[in-house]
Amino acid sequence: MVVETFELSCFVPSRLDGRALEAVVTLAADRSGQGDAAAETARAAKAVVYLHPYPPLGGQLRNNVVHELASVLERRVAVSIAFNLRGAGRSEGRTSWTGTSEQEDLRTILDMLNARSLVLHPRYHSQAECSTLRTQMRARGFLLSGDTAASRLDTVPLPPVTSTLLCGYSYGAVVAAAIAADEYPLLAIDYAYVSYPYSVLWALVLQRRGWYLQRLVDTICNAAAAYANQHAVVTSARPCPHIPQTFFVAGSADGFSSASTYERWWEQLRACALQFVQAQQPSVNPDMAAAAVSYALAVELVLNANHGWLRRERDVSDAVVSWWGPLQGSQ
Repeated sequence: MVVETFELSCFVPSRLDGRALEAVVTLAADRSGQGDAAAETARAAKAVVYLHPYPPLGGQLRNNVVHELASVLERRVAVSIAFNLRGAGRSEGRTSWTGTSEQEDLRTILDMLNARSLVLHPRYHSQAECSTLRTQMRARGFLLSGDTAASRLDTVPLPPVTSTLLCGYSYGAVVAAAIAADEYPLLAIDYAYVSYPYSVLWALVLQRRGWYLQRLVDTICNAAAAYANQHAVVTSARPCPHIPQTFFVAGSADGFSSASTYERWWEQLRACALQFVQAQQPSVNPDMAAAAVSYALAVELVLNANHGWLRRERDVSDAVVSWWGPLQGSQ
C-alpha cells in the first residue's frame, strides 16, 4: 500500500470567541490501487484528533508524544488533526482556569469534522489562499470536483468520517474526556488517554475536578451498559449505534500519579461500571457484565515510563495502535 499525505498548517477560529487556533491537518489516501479494499475503506473513514499537555508548562502540538502519535497514526486514517488549544504555541488567547474554554476549542475541530469543512481564519488566510489550497488538493486527488463544500471561499473540504479517536496526552486527556460521545454521534468517538493527570487534576481545573471525573465515570458506565444491552437482545438487521470505548495508558514511574494510584483508580472505574451494568440489567449474565466492562474500559501500565515519555514515545504509539486498530467493527 502506498499512502500519500497532504499536510496543511493553518489557523481556525474557535467557536467560543473567534480566537485563532493553530492547527496541522493531515489528509491521507492510498494511491497504490493494490491495497486490501476492506482495509482501505475502514482507514478512509477514520480520523484522529490529538490534544497536548498543559500550555502554561510548555504543552503544545509539537510535543514529543503528540508528534510520535501523529507520525504513526496519520497514515492509518483519512484525517489527522493536531492543534494548539488557546494559549499554546501560536494560538491566541489564554489557558482558562477550568478547561471550559478549551472544551469549546476542541468542539470547534469536531464541528468541522462533522460538517466535512475546515473553516480557515480570515485574518490569517485570504480567499485567494483558500482557492489555491483547493486547487492543490484537487490536483493531488484529495478533493472531488463535485464536492459541494468546495463552493465556500473560506473553507477547505474534509473527507467524510465515521470513526474518530480523541487522543489526549496529560491535560489534553482532561479536555478530551469532557466531550460526550453522544454530542457527535456521526463521528463515532472513542477515547485514548495518555498519562491522565489524575493526582494533580485539582491544579489544572480547580473546583471542576469532580465534574471531570464524573464525566469519565458516566462515559464508561453508559458504554458498558449499552454494550450489555446490545448483546442481551436479538439484534435486527438495522446497524447498531456506536458505543464509545476508553483506553488509558500511563507509565509506572509517572511522577505525578503513582502506579498504585492509577491501578486503584482504574479498579474503581471497573467496579463502578460493573455495578452500573448490574443495576441497569439485574438479570444480566455475570460473564456478559464482565465483557461489557472490558469492552468499555481498557488500561495499560508501561513499566518504568515517566510522565514525559522521553525516549519511550514508541511505547505510547504501540499501545494506542494495538488497542484502537482491532476495535474497528468489534461491536
